[in-house]
Amino acid sequence: MFAEKDALVITAPHLIDRLTPTPGQVVLLNGDIGPLNSHQEEALCTFVEYGGGLVCTGDAAEAYHEYELLGDVLGNIHGTCTARSEIIARVANPDHYITRRVDPSFAVLEAVYLLGRVPPDAEVLWRTSWRYTLYTLAYTRSYGQGLVFCTTLGSQPETQTHPVFQQMIARATRYVSGVEAQEHPARVAMIGYGVIGFEHGSAISSVPGLEYALVCDRNEERLAVAQQAFPGVRTCTDLEQVAEDLDIDLVIVSTPPNTHATISMQMLRAGKHVVSEKPFCLTTAEADEMIELAREQQRALTVYQCRRWDPDFLAIQQMLKRDVIGAVFHMETFIGGYAHPCDYWHSHEPISGGVFYDWGAHYLDWILQLIPDPVVSVRGIEHKRVWHDVTNADQSSVYLRFAGGQEAEFMHSDIAAAMKAKWYILGERGAIVGHWRQETVKTRRWSGDLIEQRLAPSEALPDLHVFTRDLSGAIHEQHQTLPAAPLHAFHRNLANHLHSSEPLAVPPEESRRNIMVMEAAKRSAERGGETIAVES
Repeated sequence: MFAEKDALVITAPHLIDRLTPTPGQVVLLNGDIGPLNSHQEEALCTFVEYGGGLVCTGDAAEAYHEYELLGDVLGNIHGTCTARSEIIARVANPDHYITRRVDPSFAVLEAVYLLGRVPPDAEVLWRTSWRYTLYTLAYTRSYGQGLVFCTTLGSQPETQTHPVFQQMIARATRYVSGVEAQEHPARVAMIGYGVIGFEHGSAISSVPGLEYALVCDRNEERLAVAQQAFPGVRTCTDLEQVAEDLDIDLVIVSTPPNTHATISMQMLRAGKHVVSEKPFCLTTAEADEMIELAREQQRALTVYQCRRWDPDFLAIQQMLKRDVIGAVFHMETFIGGYAHPCDYWHSHEPISGGVFYDWGAHYLDWILQLIPDPVVSVRGIEHKRVWHDVTNADQSSVYLRFAGGQEAEFMHSDIAAAMKAKWYILGERGAIVGHWRQETVKTRRWSGDLIEQRLAPSEALPDLHVFTRDLSGAIHEQHQTLPAAPLHAFHRNLANHLHSSEPLAVPPEESRRNIMVMEAAKRSAERGGETIAVES
């Protein structure tokens, strides 16, 4: 028996003998521990009856439901065992503490004990369809003063490591420990209603546990647009009003990058949780100060790295996790074309931080997620050759070296008449290449004439191909089907962190690493491309 917070994971039958009825304590039980004698069975049932929590997973339900006392605790369940098969688990009750804001379905490959009968007082949380009949996969119920969670999923290691299953068990453990299951929505204020404002507002309005309460912007026209899109939202023009508003729990800072640190720290000092738009800030020193302040204030701090859920990145991430191309040692990424940059603040270096901080906020984040080894050196190169009416460079390249010997490059160019691939990744056993697609949107004028509008490269997902080599020397190419992007993934995780203490998908330390690389690249470019040694 070992402790994991307040949960006791039973690894052998004799450990049950040590249980004492303790409210708030939880036993995690699976079917691997084997048969229980009558004394052990009674000790476990007494533990639950007098306020302990029980989480029963995998084969445990099938193994122990026929025991006289344990069968009563589980609720006299009954079912049928399937052959090893793909099982699609679907949320049955999205409003329960254990299932709020989780992915609505996930698939596993295992033989499962399908529950056709559960106790009448059970709250069914997960179901599956088997031959046109619904069966229960997970439920919870009370027993005496304690709580029980039972799922027949989890008999296979692959299921046990599935993120949604792990989330299920972590939630269930907290729930049967007696954690407060009711929640009050976190009231969200947005500072700066720009292009991304509608995206944030739509997600906040769709995710249970978040409430879009306030928009702050100095531009009255933008406030009118926000109110038209979200009629219930309040508006103001003064940051102090946001800081002093006791009804606001969380602030999204969506102002120009050179203000992110100042405004974020103002809101942290006011006791607000903070989401910063990317880039996190402009210097590593600012990042360190923000992270330390959030720690002191015990407030959440994260960055809206929304493109971590782009389908091509998710596909590459999964392929590297499955070791499809072997260990990665070389990576190149690219975005751009030949077109005049915008004349908004995005192209003005004193405000934007420079071209490294623009698309680099996404692409460097991708690189650092795919190659987690420490960065040991950074080299930045900039060209200013064509667009002299803006202060950002026309083209930038960042070269990274990692502690494991890997190398990576990101290029952003507004003067590239011929485009490179979006992704070029080499592994020890293969490669991944993602080519930009040249897509057009076709419509008709009122007269019937054809209108063709070419999409910018970033507006269409790339074609992703995997190349692998077999022992005969043949290279095999396979086109990859991209997964669907999960809906409101960042905001669901944010709400789960605030209400269920789940880890942030984007911890601020990861965003600090991005800023460290950008800052070093900018310093290198200012020194003519000098290689900068760093410690990440």
